[in-house]
Amino acid sequence: MSRSRAYTRHQRQRCIQRKKNLIRDGKFWIYKYEGMLSKGKIHCSCWMCRTKSYDYPKIQDVRHRMAMDASEADLMFHEKNNTEKFFGIS
Repeated sequence: MSRSRAYTRHQRQRCIQRKKNLIRDGKFWIYKYEGMLSKGKIHCSCWMCRTKSYDYPKIQDVRHRMAMDASEADLMFHEKNNTEKFFGIS
């Protein structure tokens, strides 16, 4: 089934309008003409603006670090209590 040119224009205008709204709300990208918005990309891909999944530690590593911090805090707490008991400090 073939679409009409009116349908294609409507879809293109709908996508352009959506991208305009994203740009207006985000205030992070400038376009010179609307034809640029029909191309698909509306974000910067430079090293300062982009974020990738490998830029952050895995959730497994974060949980492991939290567990290590908690066990270290417990160790310090018990070590302090044992020292106070040994020297008779209340």
